[in-house]
Amino acid sequence: MVKNLFITLAIILSLICMLLAAAPFTPAILISFVMLLLAGFIGYKGYLQTSMILLLINTLAILGSPGTDISNMSVLIFIPIIFTLSFTGVMLGIRKAIGKKSHNA
Repeated sequence: MVKNLFITLAIILSLICMLLAAAPFTPAILISFVMLLLAGFIGYKGYLQTSMILLLINTLAILGSPGTDISNMSVLIFIPIIFTLSFTGVMLGIRKAIGKKSHNA
């Protein structure tokens, strides 16, 4: 019950941040970065559909935001690191799910 509430709140917060990131609202972009990391963690824990939804929403929020200044070198290094961590968590979760499925068959 608490997990479902937490996941629902994470998706709602991500949607709000996606809408606010369309205007260069810096806290919304920062929250989107945090939600990307959360999506990787949730994916690693096995909630793959939720993590994929969070990855989609927050990736669109970050890449579509005019507040993401890629001319700054530190941002240009930071963004791929966050994306790599997030997508790696989801991929490891997929690998764990496939491993469990093959052992049960």
